[in-house]
Amino acid sequence: MTEPRPSKRFVLPLWCRLLAIALSGLGIAGAVQGAERRVPGDYGTIQLAIDASAPGDTVVVEPGTYRESILLRSDITLRGEETARTFLAGNGEDPVIRANGVTGVRISDFTFIELTTGMEISGGADVTVAANVFDCGRGDGVRVLDSAAADISNNTFYDCATAVQRDNDGVRIRSNLFYDNTTAIAPVTLTANISYNGFLTNGENGPTGTQALVGEPMRFISVDKRDFHLRYSSNVIDKGDENDTDVIDGTRADMGAYGGPYADPTPYPVSGLGVQVNGTDSVTVSWEANAAYLIAGYKLYYGTDASFGGSEAAEGPSPIDVGDVTQYSLTGLAAAVPARLDAPRLQRVSPAHRELEVAWSAVNGASGYKVHYGVDAVGEKVVDVGDRTSYRLTGLENGVVYRVAVSAYSQATYHFGVTAYDSTAARHESPLTGESRILAKIGEEVDSPLSNEMSAFPEALRPYPDLPDEGCFVATAAYGFYSAPQVQLLRDFRDRYLMTSATGREFVRWYYTYGPVAARWLDSHPVFKPAVRVALFPLIAVAGLMLEGGHFYLVSVMMLCGILVTMAALILRAKRRFIRGEA
Repeated sequence: MTEPRPSKRFVLPLWCRLLAIALSGLGIAGAVQGAERRVPGDYGTIQLAIDASAPGDTVVVEPGTYRESILLRSDITLRGEETARTFLAGNGEDPVIRANGVTGVRISDFTFIELTTGMEISGGADVTVAANVFDCGRGDGVRVLDSAAADISNNTFYDCATAVQRDNDGVRIRSNLFYDNTTAIAPVTLTANISYNGFLTNGENGPTGTQALVGEPMRFISVDKRDFHLRYSSNVIDKGDENDTDVIDGTRADMGAYGGPYADPTPYPVSGLGVQVNGTDSVTVSWEANAAYLIAGYKLYYGTDASFGGSEAAEGPSPIDVGDVTQYSLTGLAAAVPARLDAPRLQRVSPAHRELEVAWSAVNGASGYKVHYGVDAVGEKVVDVGDRTSYRLTGLENGVVYRVAVSAYSQATYHFGVTAYDSTAARHESPLTGESRILAKIGEEVDSPLSNEMSAFPEALRPYPDLPDEGCFVATAAYGFYSAPQVQLLRDFRDRYLMTSATGREFVRWYYTYGPVAARWLDSHPVFKPAVRVALFPLIAVAGLMLEGGHFYLVSVMMLCGILVTMAALILRAKRRFIRGEA
């Protein structure tokens, strides 16, 4: 009799167990189990990512500002992707991060800002707080309570009320920099496990421990920019815990947030870019030096779009390693542009108070547009508005008719970017942020013919019916827009004649009370607008005659008032009948 074969249900779990044991013995199991959860790429908030994490997972927070109250869980790593640009901001009175009773947790590579309290560690928690910047804004940095344990190493504390407060001397405080705080370490009665820290211009240092540097220059790049990398002349380079190694360059740990085993190796982004165009095919790009002591040189990126895929420069394809300089010239830049461009189509010129909003159609091949305008001719003023299809002309005079047209143009536009890299074998490189990018137009410009021409005049009106000085509400509703000539004529008649007498002002007050009601109803029942326009014609004719000649003042005013009163009454009566018919 043959022996029964083991079922797959039994065999597969057995092999899985054996494989897990083997991987564990090789030290691979932890790498297999741990997942990376990104914020905001995978999760909208840091707390959501932490709540979804399993033991061994890492939550990576991308550059940005996050204003949360975060509660940690055991056996996870929470780190920023880039220390200098990943901000954890205060959220009211609560600590930004609470670690209550957790173990196996590391928090690293963040900049804490606008704090009441940056971190609160309590309930016997055992966590590592490493390679962070605490720019406290006179709040507190880290508080350790309830006999919790912690390793607070290689952080930079600046502008804190109390940088680190602990209630037991089992908390390790090492390789940190304390600069310009009210109190660096409290209380003074606990002195054990404090070593290799730097202290400068604090109100009170507190216990400084062993191997401390007190009063030695730290020389950060820029406190105002929150760039706490160290300059060449800093006295705290290679002065951290002698048992720790910098992950960046492999030497003895520096003090502060950019030293030690968890330091972020990303250089601070380049800033201060400028570009000078030299003739039709050459530019010189300049930038501010990154003064961090590990910076070895720069790379210049270029191209006709934001991908920086240029290859036409005589100096070589993008990016070009330009070495340790702060300006560099590129020659031979010549991007193709169309031989001719079609004229854009002017679509709309809308009036507002001392403004005209202009909109037009896009033109294939155009890299930008110009708005031409004036009172007597469209060529009186020209504004280069860039690559957009609408623009608001400002600083105009109300009531003056402006003529407007648009043209398109094409010109080679290049994108330039600069990054810094360090002297390590890895050549760590800074990111291309908004500050490290710039545009320049190069070569000859090709212009299109002018678009069709439109005319309009700015006027001092806000959306009806909020403002009592709206002009004729009924006429506006009847003709459909404020800048209709008929509406402007009635408005001028009001200002010149009605507002200069007590009777006229009383009539205007009455009309401003009931005119908006009639206008709203008319606007919602446009079928009556043609009839209202016909009825308004005698009033407009009388107003025109008065404005031209000023004769028959009393008769004209009486006719005008009678017509307006009759119009408003008829519209209100039609409204009531219409409502009864709808019912």
